Amino acid sequence: MCERNNTDIDFRTAKGFEELYNRSADQLFHIIFRQLGDKSATQELVQNIYLKLWERRFELELDIPVQHYLNRAAKLAALDYLKTTQRRQQHLDEILFDQAKSNNDTEKTVFFQELKNRISTIIDRLPPKCRAVFLMSREQGLNIREISEELAIAEKTVEAHLTKALKTIKGHLGEKI
Repeated sequence: MCERNNTDIDFRTAKGFEELYNRSADQLFHIIFRQLGDKSATQELVQNIYLKLWERRFELELDIPVQHYLNRAAKLAALDYLKTTQRRQQHLDEILFDQAKSNNDTEKTVFFQELKNRISTIIDRLPPKCRAVFLMSREQGLNIREISEELAIAEKTVEAHLTKALKTIKGHLGEKI
């Protein structure tokens, strides 16, 4: 007995549509699944192809067999899904990168502020003359000669205060880091 092929089926009637579905759904599934490898996405795409066919059944004028139309629709649906998924993944990757960068910037800001506070605390504990020399050097940007003249002390004394301040700061930070 010769079985009817899908070109003889009138997919515009409910009975014909059901027959077409029963005969061709597995084939569409395999076409799409080969591209995606995702069973649930494949099932959803196959259902969407048949849904669109049913919704457009009266306006579609096919000059090719309906099976060729469905096969092409399956290939296009798989490609479109892959493009959309790839685009979505690229957007997610960009968002995650931006988020990580933002988190990293926030971490750096917090770390910097914490470090700045620790250094301030250490500077506040320096002997008064040593603290004054260090602040004049670092905050006011004065060189050793200018500090020496302003405080009326020897340049070697200024150097000694700066050395002591830096050693103290490094020593305290070295304990915590």
